[in-house]
Amino acid sequence: MAKIRIIIAAAVLAFCCRGAYAQPEAPHQAWAPVIQQCAASRADFITAADFDGDWIGGNNWENMDKFPLPAVVYYDVKETHTHWFLFYTLFHPRDYTPDPECPVSCHENDAESLQLVVRKDGSGRGALELMETLAHSSIMLYANNPAVRGGTLKVTGPVTLTNGRPTVFVEQYGHGIYGTARENVMANPAACRVVRYLPLGRSEEPAGIPSAKTSYALVPLYDTLWRQRGCMGDGRCFDGAFTYRGAVLPSSFDGDDFGTDSANTPWGYGQALEGGLVSGDWFFDPARAIAVHAGPLDNFSQTYVVNPYMADLEAAAAGAAPQ
Repeated sequence: MAKIRIIIAAAVLAFCCRGAYAQPEAPHQAWAPVIQQCAASRADFITAADFDGDWIGGNNWENMDKFPLPAVVYYDVKETHTHWFLFYTLFHPRDYTPDPECPVSCHENDAESLQLVVRKDGSGRGALELMETLAHSSIMLYANNPAVRGGTLKVTGPVTLTNGRPTVFVEQYGHGIYGTARENVMANPAACRVVRYLPLGRSEEPAGIPSAKTSYALVPLYDTLWRQRGCMGDGRCFDGAFTYRGAVLPSSFDGDDFGTDSANTPWGYGQALEGGLVSGDWFFDPARAIAVHAGPLDNFSQTYVVNPYMADLEAAAAGAAPQ
């Protein structure tokens, strides 16, 4: 009997361990991008919006030189019956130029983003179909599925993959995000010193420039930036306002160095609005935005099974305070 119990226990243990080992990564982890950041200085390091220990946007330019800049990428997941929409935001304390006087374009804070569209295929990880990246005034479309033909946006090219992960190339100074190094013209790829960020679960600051392997941590956008949406006004986290589906929301980070309040919130982008889209759709209603940007996709549901922002927006439109 003792021998039988040992055999059964061993079988159960093997089954449990095999099941635990086989559990797939959550889609936002499985597809978290490799980030090739062109860097001229620490101002090109990605970090958290509260890297200095507060949620005041207007002191980040000055505080950048006083605090560490451990790497953080904000993420969000929305889900329909057929797809996951994975949104990633990269934050920099400064948008700057090589000229310290910043005659043009400089502003405090910078938040640029990318979005991945992953088909649910029963594998747990899913199949990456397309990627969109934000670079200043434009959103660019990259296809990992030849069926993606483009709608209001043309397909710029294929998704660059590194060991199965999408790879993005980020400018120095202005931090526009591109899907290929060739397009990253403002970063001057031939002379670019690259900080290579990988989703290894730790929040590290690069040891220097260049850096071949710096880990970033994924941080839920809903529990951080979105939770601070009521922190609006001069001297606070966010400033400016726009209305989305009846809810008044901050459109930008508060900033007073050089350009005033010039860095958009992740939900406040106003790019690629052709086809009847409005500011906020790319973040809050990505299924609708992607259908317009990429054109018709087979078996593409626009009915959400996970989108916590919709309830928050309804509450805000009804006058409830942010939670």
